[in-house]
Amino acid sequence: MKVSIYALEKLILEHEATINAAKKQLKDVESGAIHLSAMKLASVENTLEHSSEEYARYKAIYDEIPNTEIEKYKNLQRVQQALAKQSYYKLQKIRIKRKTNIQRNQRLEAMLVIDELPDEIDFEDDQLIEVAELIVKYNIREVVELEELLIVIKGDFHAQLGKLPDDKDLKQFTFLDYYIPIVVLHMHALVDDVKKSIEEYNQIMGNAKKEHQKKVFNGIPKYEDWWISELFKNHQAYFGLFQWKTTIENMCTTDHQKIIWEKVFQSWLLVKKILNNKEENAYDYQLLFDEMLKKYCFVEEELDERELKSMEETVLEITQKEDFTKTLEKHDIHTPYQQWKKEQLEKEVKPAQK
Repeated sequence: MKVSIYALEKLILEHEATINAAKKQLKDVESGAIHLSAMKLASVENTLEHSSEEYARYKAIYDEIPNTEIEKYKNLQRVQQALAKQSYYKLQKIRIKRKTNIQRNQRLEAMLVIDELPDEIDFEDDQLIEVAELIVKYNIREVVELEELLIVIKGDFHAQLGKLPDDKDLKQFTFLDYYIPIVVLHMHALVDDVKKSIEEYNQIMGNAKKEHQKKVFNGIPKYEDWWISELFKNHQAYFGLFQWKTTIENMCTTDHQKIIWEKVFQSWLLVKKILNNKEENAYDYQLLFDEMLKKYCFVEEELDERELKSMEETVLEITQKEDFTKTLEKHDIHTPYQQWKKEQLEKEVKPAQK
């Protein structure tokens, strides 16, 4: 019986579609939207008449079938569809893995999307691939993750900030309350990216079975507070800071990471220098900044006395060997800002002379 019911339903639907199409054509002819020859018009009218008769005949047969039989068939059909759907989505990961016409990162993103979807929501394969391509193209996953992390860092920082003494001397630097969470986020993103790049390099070289020196990420080296405190008073403080900055730069595996590190370093140094200059008035605030960096970026200050002495000796050796007659390879006494400033001042002078 189920085969008969299925066949009747298909026939009814087919004739219903033919009737609707024929009626639309005749309506368009009457309105003048289209023009048909007498033979074509007669053909459409015959089709409409035949399909109407067939539709009525099959519908009458279908209506005579007991409702219990139809409902039984419908239930069976729903179960079969559910099983087919379950099988389709169950094997979706396997199909995506075997697709050779999409990039590896898009395949991986598609897998993540499958894992993240609620049980009641499913994507067809082509929809899934399209979503994955979009996520990769606009780096959406990383942006969303960083945005969520920034909310966490902000919440954590401001919660701890509320516990600090109300220092009037720091109120002129209220921008730091908003700036510091961003600096912490950028430092976190850089450290995480460097770590992942090193892991990927080792994996790629290992899979290729090439001889290579395995890179190891041992974390970010510790900085020392006297480098900041004596920055513009002692050239050894500058060289200590410069050595620390260079060490981290050498850990970067791409030019993009090095550019980001340059910007992150400048932001970090700006905050440290502002707070350091406030001395004991900003100790609580500076400690909070340090703790945030340690918690989210694994960047911390060196406090071990032996290590401090050892680094001081290392910095001394560096400064003794340094050739102070050397200049930067791309050294130029004319900076872009200086050139722009001169042009602006010259523009102001010329109208005044007239």
